Amino acid sequence: MLKQFLVVCMCFLFHQSFALTKINGNKKETGTDSLHINSNIHLKRSNVFEPTLTWYQMFTNVPHDNYEFFSNIFKAPQIPTYIGLTALTGSLMTVDHSGWRADKQLYIKSHLFHSASDVLVFMGNGEFHFMLSGLFATYGLFNNDQIALRTASNIAESVLAAGLLVQVLKRITGRESPAGSDKTLGSWKFFPSIKEYQKNQSKYYSFPSGHLASATATLTVIANNYPQIKWIRPVGYTVLGLLGISLVSHGMHWYSDLPLGFFIGYSMGNIISPPNSGTQLAAIHNNSHLIFLPNIGLNKVGLNVAYAF
Repeated sequence: MLKQFLVVCMCFLFHQSFALTKINGNKKETGTDSLHINSNIHLKRSNVFEPTLTWYQMFTNVPHDNYEFFSNIFKAPQIPTYIGLTALTGSLMTVDHSGWRADKQLYIKSHLFHSASDVLVFMGNGEFHFMLSGLFATYGLFNNDQIALRTASNIAESVLAAGLLVQVLKRITGRESPAGSDKTLGSWKFFPSIKEYQKNQSKYYSFPSGHLASATATLTVIANNYPQIKWIRPVGYTVLGLLGISLVSHGMHWYSDLPLGFFIGYSMGNIISPPNSGTQLAAIHNNSHLIFLPNIGLNKVGLNVAYAF
């Protein structure tokens, strides 16, 4: 069942990619408008994304991504977000045990829910997101599609950056998961030793949810790179909600573990792939394929001349 589902996902993504490429290829502009638009984008491009893509930046950018995340914590406009996040986490703690018991019983009694939850939990695993990254990379290489290549790189980078932060927080908070809990709401054993953590991870890895963080980061990256596809966010957020329920039903997380996991993934996705960057990259791609040739150089006036032709 799982393999068939993944094959369907792959085929569907390929279909959407080809459809989007076809739509973009049908868009036409006059020579004057094309030159004007490209001049504006050319001046702003360096502020939105890097002009060239390297295979190693998904690794080398991770420390800076985490620095950006923590630097945003101390900005005043973020305070209401943190207050709301704390309040939501605290309120969910009051229903953690009852929510887990109810989901567990449903997981045991319903074959459909059981099967769907298994698939959803797998979709939260890092290997699934790296598989998506490989899918976008393969399509981008064969079709010289810079948007797909950048999406592939952004997905891998966001999963690595979010995963690193989540692992640090897990090893600080040391909260028991429902499956490994010896108390109603799970004990908090702050700063467990590395040896003890590795020996019995379910005793310490609950807070926050790494599965939800990775899935949210991947969704955010794809949605930001393909803003033309309007259904990505509503469908994606629905899947994220179902993923959260599935994680609880498996005894991997409490409901109060989920808000921070979502916040980390959403923040990392937007740091690595800012909103509207996909739209601007698509605009350049539609006007001329020359922009996507290897080693195009950095901010050269010759690009504008090429577009004029």
